[in-house]
Amino acid sequence: MKKSVLFLTVTLCVGGLLNSSLLTAETATPTTTETPTPTGATPNTATTQPATTPAPTTVTTPSATTETTPATTSPAPATASTEKPYTVVCEGNKCKVDAQTFKGWRAFHATCHVCHAQDAVGSTFAPSLIERLKDFPKERFIHSVTEGFQGQVGVMPAWKDNPNVMPHLDELWSYLRARSDGVLLPGRPEKLQ
Repeated sequence: MKKSVLFLTVTLCVGGLLNSSLLTAETATPTTTETPTPTGATPNTATTQPATTPAPTTVTTPSATTETTPATTSPAPATASTEKPYTVVCEGNKCKVDAQTFKGWRAFHATCHVCHAQDAVGSTFAPSLIERLKDFPKERFIHSVTEGFQGQVGVMPAWKDNPNVMPHLDELWSYLRARSDGVLLPGRPEKLQ
C-alpha cells in the first residue's frame, strides 16, 4: 500500500525570512495501484487508495492604481486588531507620511532593501514583505528580525546586534504595514508637516 503526503512549506518573511509552517493537505483523490499477478494465478483487481493533493490557494495582490482624490489613513484607537501605526496621505501618485513611517522607509532602504528589493516587493531570494505582512502580528515581525530565520530558499541573519536596525523596529513596522495595507504607494514618500 502506497500513501503520498504532500508537504507545503510556507516561509513567512519580514525583513528577511521568518517562521515557517509545515502544512499538509490531504484530500481523497483515488489513485489506482495494481499488484503484479504471479504466472497462472487469477488477476487481482486494482485497489483504490486515497492520494494527497494540495488544497487550492489564492494570492491577492493589491492593485497599482492611483487615486484621484486624497486618501488619508490615520491611526485608529489602539487595539490589537485595528491599530494602524502610520499616517499616510496620498494625492495622485505622491504620498506624505508621518515622521515614524518616513524613518521606517529610510531604515528599510538603508538595510532591508538589499534582499527584499526597493519598496519591499521581494527578489529572487527574499520574499515580498507586502504580501507576507498581510496578516502578520508585530510580535512575530520583531522576533523574526531580531532572531533571524532559516528558510528553504535562503537565510535571514539575526539583526539583534545591528545598531542600524534595532533602534528602528517600530519605524520599520510602520513603513512595512503601510505598504502591506496598500495605503502607501511605491517610491520615496514625503514627510507630513
